[in-house]
Amino acid sequence: MKNLYYFIIAIFLNGCSAGNVDITGTAKGMEGAPVSILDLEGKTIFSSSIQSGKFSIKKQLPETGYYTLSILDGSEPRDFEIYLEDGTYNIEIPQNKSDYLKINTTSPTQTKLSAYYNFENDLMAKHRQEVEIWKARLNDPKIKDLPEDEFQNILDHVESNRVREDGLHVAAIDSFIKKYPTNDIIPHIITNMNYQSYPYAYYNLYKKLNPEIQNSEEGKKIGEELKPLSKKAEENVIIRKR
Repeated sequence: MKNLYYFIIAIFLNGCSAGNVDITGTAKGMEGAPVSILDLEGKTIFSSSIQSGKFSIKKQLPETGYYTLSILDGSEPRDFEIYLEDGTYNIEIPQNKSDYLKINTTSPTQTKLSAYYNFENDLMAKHRQEVEIWKARLNDPKIKDLPEDEFQNILDHVESNRVREDGLHVAAIDSFIKKYPTNDIIPHIITNMNYQSYPYAYYNLYKKLNPEIQNSEEGKKIGEELKPLSKKAEENVIIRKR
């Protein structure tokens, strides 16, 4: 009877798993840096560290879905969105902090996610280099000694870059849809964006998706959220014009 009990428990535990994830990775110039996999609540579920330029994580996955791969490289973590499911992942962490991971994987969803982030990085590389320059100036300890007008100039550039980045995200998604009309990762990408502040622009992007993608689970969800937000934004524009 006891053996039967343990057998049933084993079956139950296996049924709760989404399979095994096998991650191997390389990272130059980050010796000893901790590598963590975080769930959507920011909780660490797996961890490792970079030794001799390599790291590995081979674990049972609690559930298939989106996670964050985080590397503590210096004082601030570098976070990358990834999609984990049963399978293998070979990951190269880029030295350029604005680049996305190079991932060779058996996961179709991660392959689609990588396609978008690499496409976006190509379009936004120059902008992100400028962002890093102004962020470095803002975080420079000497900033407290700057005259008020110079300090305000740095703040203005940081804010201007933030607003510009919102517009560049819209442009990147629009270009991606045109180039890869069958890639169904876009509804998820939109959920990561500041669509509440620009619902009209993002709803127009949504309407450019083919019907199959619009009617996917994530497509329906974001579409139902964007439609009333976009309508309200359009109504507010009409009111302001009166």
